[in-house]
Amino acid sequence: MGNYKQIMEMEGVTKVAVLGAGNMGHGIAEVVAIAGFTVVMRDITEELVQKGYEGIVWSLNKLVEKGQISEKKSKETLDRITTVVTIEGAISDADIVIEAIPERMDLKREVYKEVEKYLPDRAVVLSNTSSLSITELSEAIGCPDRFCGLHFFNPPIKMPLIEVISGDHTSEETFEFATQFAKKIGKFPVNVYKDSPGFIVNRILTPLLNEAAWIVYEKRGKIQEIESSVKYGLGLPMGAFELSDQVGIDVAVHVLEYLREKLGEEYGPCPLLVEKIEEGNVGRKVGKGFYDYSKDVIDIQVEMRSETIEILLAACMANEIAKLVEKEVAEVKDIDQAMKLGTGIEKGPAKMADGIGIGKLYQVLLEIYDST
Repeated sequence: MGNYKQIMEMEGVTKVAVLGAGNMGHGIAEVVAIAGFTVVMRDITEELVQKGYEGIVWSLNKLVEKGQISEKKSKETLDRITTVVTIEGAISDADIVIEAIPERMDLKREVYKEVEKYLPDRAVVLSNTSSLSITELSEAIGCPDRFCGLHFFNPPIKMPLIEVISGDHTSEETFEFATQFAKKIGKFPVNVYKDSPGFIVNRILTPLLNEAAWIVYEKRGKIQEIESSVKYGLGLPMGAFELSDQVGIDVAVHVLEYLREKLGEEYGPCPLLVEKIEEGNVGRKVGKGFYDYSKDVIDIQVEMRSETIEILLAACMANEIAKLVEKEVAEVKDIDQAMKLGTGIEKGPAKMADGIGIGKLYQVLLEIYDST
C-alpha cells in the first residue's frame, strides 16, 4: 500500500465524526456516543443537523422510558455529541470518520475529496454504504488503505448487525480495526472479505424480494401464498411484500438496478416493483405500497403456505450464497449469521438449503432458467 500510514490504535480513539444527520447518520451517532466516544455530527445545513440531533434526543428519551438506559446515561450521551455544518469542523481532529450520506456514488466521492483535505494522518474512514463498491469509493480519497465499509442496519440503535467490508485497497490493519470498532460499539460484525455488489444481506434479500414479485407478475402464485410461505415457511418476520414496503420499494429497486449494472440482466427489477414507484406507492414510509397502511390490517394466513413457492425462494437465496462463497466474499457460517441478524430470518438460508436438499434446489433453478 503506497500511501500506508500507521492507523490509530483502538485504545487511542476518542473522537468520531459522522458525516450525515439523516435517519442512518443520527442513528449511528447515537450508537457511537452511547458507547462512550465523543461524536461530531455534520450535515450540509444547520436545519438538517438540528433535525438529526432532535432525532437522537427523541430516541434516547424512548430508551429511558423503556428502562433500557438511565436518565444519567442519556444526558451523558447527549453531552458527548456536538453538531457542525463544515467538513473541516467535523473531521480535523477525528480519529474515525463515518460517512452516512445518501446512497449515490457521485455524492459520496465528492465528499471524500473534501474529507481528504482535512483528514488527520492516522484517521480511518468508514462508509455506511449498503451496496456501493468500497473499492470505487476508496479511490476518491488519497488514503484508500485506510478506507473500509461499515454497513449498519436500520435502525442502528436496534439492529445488532454490521457488515465490515474490505475494498481492494483496504489494508489488513484497517479491516481489523473496523471489526474491533464494531464490537466496541456493541454490534456484531460480519466480515465481507471481498468487495462485492450488495455485500451479503442486500445481495441475498433483494433478489428474494424481486423473485417474489416475479412470481406474482408471471401469475405463478398469489401474494397471499408468497406472504405465508415467506413468513411461516422460510421464517422471516414478515412476508416478502410487507418487507418490500418496510424497506421501501424505491430502495429495493435502486439496489436491484445497481446489481443489474454490476452483475447482469438477471437482477433487473420486476415491472411490478417499478409500477409501484411510478404510482408513488413506495411503501410504509408514504403510507402505501403493496399494502395500504391507512386501513389494511396485515393478516398472513398460515394455511396459504405453498411448498413449491418456499422451495423456489429458498433456491433463489441458495443461488446467491453459492456465488458469494465461490468468489470468496464471505464464509457460509458468516452469511447465515448475517441473514439471521440482518433480516430476522429464523434459520440461516444456507442451513435451510441443506435441509431441503441441494439436488431439489438445483432442479428448481434449472426450471427457472429454462423458462426464461
